[in-house]
Amino acid sequence: MKIAFVCNGNSFKSIVGERFGDEFNDGTFEIFSAGTKPAEKLNEEGKKIMESKGYSMEGYFPKDMDTLPEKLDILVKMGCNISCPIYMADKVVNFGLEDIDDKEKCIELIELRVKELFESLKK
Repeated sequence: MKIAFVCNGNSFKSIVGERFGDEFNDGTFEIFSAGTKPAEKLNEEGKKIMESKGYSMEGYFPKDMDTLPEKLDILVKMGCNISCPIYMADKVVNFGLEDIDDKEKCIELIELRVKELFESLKK
């Protein structure tokens, strides 16, 4: 099953989603992330918070939507008020994080929602 986390810059929310996806994946899923307008680098504050929690961000970098597979099972919108090319996904999930400015709180919510998503998919 192919799952992609997407947002604007792919420098914070979606890439954190990808990182947690990789962390909690038992081999069941292929995990991706991308942005509609990818940033040049990771969000520094988000990177520091993740690493303070023991999650290395080594090897993670912003990517363009063109890097995603042509066909996805699930496209996860992080809640960045963007229009995603949802035609490539069987199902779209919106994490609804557009109003969360506190990056630490946002990371906690992403971690929780990725866990919940994976649990729901394994039923």
